[in-house]
Amino acid sequence: MDKLGLVLEGGGMRGLYTAGVLDFLMDHDIYTDGVIGVSAGACHACSYASKQRGRAYRTNTDYLHDKRYMSMQSLLKTGDLFGAEFMYNEIPNKLDPYDYDAFNRSGIKLYAVASNLETGKAEYLQCINMLHDVIYVRASASLPLLSRIVEVDGKKLLDGGACDSIPVKQFQKMGYQKNIVILTQCKDYRKRKNNLLPLIRRSYRKYPKFVEALANRHINYNRTLDELGVMEKEGRILVIRPSSPVTIGRLEKDEKKLKALYEQGYEDAKNSMEALMEFIKR
Repeated sequence: MDKLGLVLEGGGMRGLYTAGVLDFLMDHDIYTDGVIGVSAGACHACSYASKQRGRAYRTNTDYLHDKRYMSMQSLLKTGDLFGAEFMYNEIPNKLDPYDYDAFNRSGIKLYAVASNLETGKAEYLQCINMLHDVIYVRASASLPLLSRIVEVDGKKLLDGGACDSIPVKQFQKMGYQKNIVILTQCKDYRKRKNNLLPLIRRSYRKYPKFVEALANRHINYNRTLDELGVMEKEGRILVIRPSSPVTIGRLEKDEKKLKALYEQGYEDAKNSMEALMEFIKR
């Protein structure tokens, strides 16, 4: 039997859409054999793999106005717009405890995608011991220009979306032949060239292959969308995506807008239930 995978796109605070979809899946006891997440998707994958319904939403909305969570003060003080110590230690170990035992019991294999600055290629990092491997999730969600480079296992890493925004083909290579793909943009969306490229070239001039990956990101992303369309028609994947255009940005702090996006994700997943169950049973 083919292994069932779950592929989670990133998108910063647009990931609240993903949180809504995941809570619907958990409400109906739908769990996959493995999950691979990029950036915000990797963060949300953690709560899904530990079966902590509602946690992804809470941890993205309860601290919106805490300067340790996301602020220019954090960026200037620590080099990270999203405070790394607060997000990856204070929250999971004190404020909204992560259930490490539940993660271990779940049997769900979790992978975070990060970009290697020196090779300009994606790294697919399995999180086995979450107390230690949460640094892979941090690397995956560390946005260029807004985060410090994360050095781990002798590698210099940043946001996984730079090199592989929607890692469906990689998950297929890893043995997950049936994949549920959660996107954070609507069907008509196409990515445009990054208008911050001049600043990126200056900031990461020591890493030309990484700069090249970012320069070509829109091309590779849009090609992946075309490939997803073919896979979807062939029945190889099932895609859940926003049913209407997402208007919030990656750094949105308006809780009402974020709640509405979360609810949209939940509702879109609900409307996909029949197709979802048919896809899983196929």
